[in-house]
Order: sequence, then structure tokens, then C-alpha cells
Amino acid sequence: VHWRVAGTTLAPLELSEVLRTVHLGVVTAGFLLMLAAIGATVRFGRFFCGWGCHLLAIQDLAATLLTKLGVRPDPPRWRVLRWVPWLMLAYLFVWPLLLRWHSGDPWPGLHVLDDAGGWGSWFTRDPWRNLPGPGVALVTFAICGPVMVGTLGLRSFCRDACPYGALIGASDRVAPTRIVLTGACIQCNRCTAVCPSGLDVLAELRATGAVRDPMCLRDLDCVAVCPTGGLRVAHAPLTLTPARPPPPERAPLGEEVGLGAMILALFLVFRGLYGLVPSLLALGLAVLFGVAGMRAARVLSAGLRRGALPTRHPVVFATALVLALLGVGHSAAIRGLELRAESASRQASRGDPEARGEAITTLTQIQRWGAFTPPKLHP
Repeated sequence: VHWRVAGTTLAPLELSEVLRTVHLGVVTAGFLLMLAAIGATVRFGRFFCGWGCHLLAIQDLAATLLTKLGVRPDPPRWRVLRWVPWLMLAYLFVWPLLLRWHSGDPWPGLHVLDDAGGWGSWFTRDPWRNLPGPGVALVTFAICGPVMVGTLGLRSFCRDACPYGALIGASDRVAPTRIVLTGACIQCNRCTAVCPSGLDVLAELRATGAVRDPMCLRDLDCVAVCPTGGLRVAHAPLTLTPARPPPPERAPLGEEVGLGAMILALFLVFRGLYGLVPSLLALGLAVLFGVAGMRAARVLSAGLRRGALPTRHPVVFATALVLALLGVGHSAAIRGLELRAESASRQASRGDPEARGEAITTLTQIQRWGAFTPPKLHP
């Protein structure tokens, strides 16, 4: 409405714009939002994710609908999933800086752009800039919402994928404001039953008198349901208790390493595919396909030991596995061609005639063998 009236408005508040600030030094509106979120978390705890993130709202809506449909997900027990957000954070933010330092390119320093200077201004005449199209947005919401929740459990994208959530969760570790037991507790366990993040609230209260798990997003459902009114949002002393207790089951080390490598490889395949797949969608797809691939490997391993696949529908399982492998393999081949074309195009822009021919040949192969022609491809 403001854009229609004034002709200009605030740029899209996307946390992904922090990447542009770190890599190129452009101070964006999304970067300021991230600073505000971290600062507020340090003081008041991790409430931003619960009250201000659209992806979490979609996950909670999906959880409500799936519960009514009787869907009960089986959360995975692989410990490496806890490290996925941190690995993605390092890959997206730290790795490019290391590459810049290794190549000797100076960092441009912090600066501000106006609307004519490109995507990085604080105000813009194009309120949809930097945002994916409606098709990509719907697919992202579906993958990071109902698909992940129905497969991996409550708020699984926040827990097992989101790098921004990991950074805000780390800030929560020093927050003095928490959900604290200040009155009587009758051990009814209603607080645990209503927790949207699936935390064992009663166990945390017994241990330290406060909820300290960084996945506590201050929804306050436990405060509202406490029959004695003993739960309050209040000051709690800082402790060095573990951020999250280890899962009761531990997977073999080979599975942990294999799953981590699989998720990283899948992320590299999906990110930027056809010039359309954003980082968050690539993360969701990588975690989903990685967990599904590891579960499929367990089924195949058990089948080799027993002489038959331990599943009710072996034909359906085998067909789905083959189709998934073909799809991922095709995507990897196309992504490899895209990277090759980008490299050749950069060399061609420096006046290399052979690189120009290689770029045209590679782009033609993408057009011929891709599932569809990327919108930014110019044969």
C-alpha cells in the first residue's frame, strides 16, 4: 500500500542480503534487520524466529494440519544434522572471505547504494526485487514447510537447516531473559505437551529452573497452560549447561560422515540450479534428500543381509530410488554445465575468443538437455 501511494518503499527485508554485505560491503536493509534480531536476542532471547519468521509460521501451520490428518513424523537421530546449519553458515559467509583473502582481492569496505546503484539500496521503486517468483516461493514454502515437518518433525527446517537460525540460537545462549519456574510445579507436564518446538520443558526446568535450549522460541504456550501460574518470562543466571542434550540413539560414525557429505554435495547441486533455486530451498532439498538417501541405504543394507528388502512395497521403493538417483544425477550434470558456462563467460568478457565459443557450446547443451530453459539463458 505504501509503495502504491508513495511510488517508493523499503527494500525487501531478506536476511539473505547479509551475504551481500559480507561479500561486497553493501549495507542493506536485510543486514540491518539481522543486526537488530541478534541484538534483541542477546537481551530478550530467541523470540524473533517464533514471532517474526514467515518460514516458521508456515511450519507451524503445516504441523497443525498434519496432526489433524494423523501424520506422525519419525525425527531422524543423526547427530550430524545439528552441524548442518553451522556448516552452511561457514560455507555461505566464511568460505567466500577466505577465497577473497587467498586471491589477494581487497574487501571494498562498508558502503551504501541508492536505488539507481542496484539491488542494495535501502529504499526502492521495485518492492519485489531480490525476491523469487511466485512459483519458486510456493515450492520453497512447501519443501521447508509441510514436507520437512511431515518427514523430519516439528520445526525441522529451523533445527536442521537454517544458518540464520543457528546464529540467532547462538546469541540466545547469553540472553538473561528466559522462561523460568518462579512458583509451584505439580509435575503435570502440560508445558512439555504444548511446546511447539517439541522440547522437554519439564526436564529442563528440573535441571536448572529455566528453559535453556536454543530451540525455545519464546512462544509462551507453556506459560499460558501452566495450571499454577508458576512459569514466567524472567531473568535467569547464565550457566554453561549443554545447549541441547544428545539424542538417546547414536548412529554409526560412517553414517554420520556419509550423511554430512551427502547433504553438502546435494546443496552444491541444487543451489542456483537453472538460475532459480535460492539457498533456503537448496538447503531444504539437500537435508530431505540426504536423510532419505541414508534411510534408503539402511533398507538396502538390511536387504543384502536378509536376501529381501524389508519393506511392504519393494517395487515402489526400488522405482522411487531409481527415479531419485536419475533426478539428482541429471541436476548435478546441468549444474556442472552451468558452472562451466559461467567460468567461460567470465573469460570471454576478458577478450578470450576460445572461451566465447566454449560458453556458447555449453549454454546450448544446457538448453538441449535441461528440464527447461533457464530464464536468464541467452543462446
